[in-house]
Amino acid sequence: MSASREKKQRRGDPEQGLTQKQRAQRKEQQATKQKAVLYTAIGVVVAILVVILLVWDSGIFQRGATALTVDGQQYSVNDVSFYYHTALNTAYSESYGTAFDTTQDLREQYVDEEQTQSYHDYFMEQAIQELTRVTALERAANEAGYTLSEEDEATLDQDLADLKSYADQNYNGFSTYLRANYGKYMTEGAFTACVQRDTLVNAYEQDHSDSLDITDEQIQSYYDEHKDELDSFTFRSILIDGSAPSSTDEEGNTVEPTEAESAAAMQAAKAKADQFAAAIEEAEDKEATFAELAPDYVSETSKESYENDPDYSLNTGLSGSSISSRTYGEWMLDASRTAGDVGVVEYSSGYYVVLFLDRYLDQTPTADVRHILIKAELDQEDDFSTSDVDESTIPSDAAMDAAKAEAEDLLAQWEAGDKTAESFGALAEEYSDDTGSSTNGGLYEAVKPGEMVESFNDWVFAEGRKAGDTGLVENTNTNQYGWHVIYYQGDNEPEWKLTADDALREEETTSWVDGLTEGLEVTQGDGIKYVNS
Repeated sequence: MSASREKKQRRGDPEQGLTQKQRAQRKEQQATKQKAVLYTAIGVVVAILVVILLVWDSGIFQRGATALTVDGQQYSVNDVSFYYHTALNTAYSESYGTAFDTTQDLREQYVDEEQTQSYHDYFMEQAIQELTRVTALERAANEAGYTLSEEDEATLDQDLADLKSYADQNYNGFSTYLRANYGKYMTEGAFTACVQRDTLVNAYEQDHSDSLDITDEQIQSYYDEHKDELDSFTFRSILIDGSAPSSTDEEGNTVEPTEAESAAAMQAAKAKADQFAAAIEEAEDKEATFAELAPDYVSETSKESYENDPDYSLNTGLSGSSISSRTYGEWMLDASRTAGDVGVVEYSSGYYVVLFLDRYLDQTPTADVRHILIKAELDQEDDFSTSDVDESTIPSDAAMDAAKAEAEDLLAQWEAGDKTAESFGALAEEYSDDTGSSTNGGLYEAVKPGEMVESFNDWVFAEGRKAGDTGLVENTNTNQYGWHVIYYQGDNEPEWKLTADDALREEETTSWVDGLTEGLEVTQGDGIKYVNS
């Protein structure tokens, strides 16, 4: 080996000239250094994983994922969750919490007995359909330059403020409320954006519906096709009990009737019903006879009601839509039915006897009214005149007098001005305690007879009532004790015509929306799995 090459080799060997012990020490130092580097690298990886897990648990990744795309418009997990949980909450409320268990997996609970669709899939379907509709309407609204009115904006802000107040009182904060009712990834910002968008498209759709020109000819055609629903009926009816009584054994246990006993009880009820019907058929004055004999044929628990009130069996002005689902609905709606017809109709626990009196199209106008409610203050230290109710809910006579005085002052204030509907509405918005109408000038439109509390109803539908009339009415309804200042704005269309008009507008609006959504492509994204996960 040449001298120069040997020299280079010595320079390339860092352990050249070291003793064995020194070489061992050097190797140990290198091993320690390598371990330190390895542990540092592992620590960095662990730290990164911890951060990733924290971020994952925060829901940032999930809520930001695209769950649905409608014709190019991307929607996040929270967008879909808003409509998913809206459908869920509505169904839960309408079924009073009996249809499904929200504490269990909705993928394992089914809408139908055949188990062809889970509740999860059903609510997802509802959400997708609604977001498709929202997409089409929002685009149409934007193209039309449509925006919410100042009144709509104010109402939206107030609704959100009220919801936050409710959440603070019942859920320990708005965020907790949102997670409990709209999914664990829902945030205040996402929820507010969804509500704003939903309010816009619904207002735009309503604006389109209001703009439709529905003609008298259309309304008449609708009536001709829906007479059974729109006509009103007057009749008398009683139920003759056909249930067999239960008994008690020697140990005090309830013994249900046998099938034979139940059948015998129904047979006896049928005979009794036929006897009653025959007596009415033979009578010269069928209605008077019905009222006179009814107490002798009903159960003992009902007997006193029929004895004290001869019209207890009378049903006046019920719409066909309200009686169609009753046991005797089919009998009543028979086109051949005439005044004086008597029917015996089987029920699960007896037999109905029905006397048909009249079928007609009710042309009674509805009413548009404004009012200001002044509620009486509650003061538990006052002397109460009522001893058989919770006194904390009943204002004193002095409190009622004070409410009346305030109502009188407001009426005098209105009468001293220009005495218009608008000026009355301004007072209602400033002073009324009725949260249901105080934001729209105290106005209730198309009020039907019997819809309001009795004293209010009697004033509104008093004979000779005309536009511009005002009055004071006491309210002793539960939680509404006080006085009304009422302004009769004028007559509105009969209820049947309003029903027909609403149905026609809904039909045309639905067709319009279907046209907007036709052909929109919908695809699900990876984020769909986080909706109600």
